[in-house]
Amino acid sequence: MKIEFSEFKKAYATLKGIIDPTPLIYNEWLSKQYDCQIFLKLENMLPIGSFKMRGATNKIASLTAAEKKQGVLAVSAGNHAQGVAWAANRFKVKATIIMPEGSPLTKIRNTEALGATVVLKGQNIEECFLVAKEMMKKKKMTFVHPFHDPLVITGQGTVAFEILNQLPDADYLFSSIGGGGLVSGMGQVLKGHKSKMKVIAGQASGCSSMVDSLNAGKIVTTDKAETFADGIRVKTVNKDMFEFLRKVVDASYSVDDEKMAWAILQLMEKARVIAEGAGALPLALFDQLYHKDPKKFKGKKIILVICGGNIDVNLLERIIDRGLIESHRRVRISIAISDRPGVLHQLTKIIKDVGANILEVIHDRDSSDVGITGTKVVFNLETKGEEHLNELLKQMKKEFPKVKVIR
Repeated sequence: MKIEFSEFKKAYATLKGIIDPTPLIYNEWLSKQYDCQIFLKLENMLPIGSFKMRGATNKIASLTAAEKKQGVLAVSAGNHAQGVAWAANRFKVKATIIMPEGSPLTKIRNTEALGATVVLKGQNIEECFLVAKEMMKKKKMTFVHPFHDPLVITGQGTVAFEILNQLPDADYLFSSIGGGGLVSGMGQVLKGHKSKMKVIAGQASGCSSMVDSLNAGKIVTTDKAETFADGIRVKTVNKDMFEFLRKVVDASYSVDDEKMAWAILQLMEKARVIAEGAGALPLALFDQLYHKDPKKFKGKKIILVICGGNIDVNLLERIIDRGLIESHRRVRISIAISDRPGVLHQLTKIIKDVGANILEVIHDRDSSDVGITGTKVVFNLETKGEEHLNELLKQMKKEFPKVKVIR
């Protein structure tokens, strides 16, 4: 599959009259934190909260009158579903979306609210594709693939045209990879414009087949798909997408879920931005690389593509908790102490004097590693961060050397 650069220009012209450019905003907090210039490309501000509507809209806009009359079919766990539903509604086309059984109710409702018919069948995306194949045999419809389609890729690439208008001299662009449509689209536009911007891509470590393939120089398969970032939970590497990405990605890395949870919390607090796992991954990846080599990014202009904000509210509290733990602002401390009057007060005084906050205290007198006259105390504490935590541990160990942090 080859895509001419003229097709990307055509997609940009098509979408210009339909989708408004998303903001590219400078973030002062993050810029000071990393001693460089951090800009956020807010694709989460689109009507469906994700870049996915770009590719879907470009695809559906290109259909003939007869194809529009037949309707469209798509497979998705969430964002692509809403993108296809939005575009189909815009062009008055009937849309059917196959979603895995057990998909979040909010994503199902949002897709249906846009006028699409949702079919819940299959345990995962791979099974949904098989269902779609059977449906296409029975009824003629146009299939809108989430990434393996030139019209979808060129639609996603319009993000880069906007970036080139907004900040043409940026040094680095960080984005997440799932199937590869967004990064391959943006990368081809940047290369077509002979931009010097480096494209750095990331994938969740729990489902990193594309990153593993790019780093190995050949397609690597995996059966693992363990990440809360459902927008990039793609196990199977498509050969065409792999070849596209090889040509445009300058470096690729995996990021664990804890780091993504931390990034979601950072974006909420430092930018007032709600991002899903895939949308927060660029910040998590940038932080990961920054701490390996801060000088590399000093004074540079960094764009983080916040590709989506459709986070499952039922998971949000758990994700925030993980983010607090990852940033050392919530910690569990275990201490074996003598079970006599005054010892617990001695401990809580140290915590108070250092300025930490006690959220919960648990006594465990039955623990096997304390004597008959001892007890284990577990504190759930709130601290200001890693430096504050280290100071607390330092003060506690003066009186209680066996204090330890537990996860």
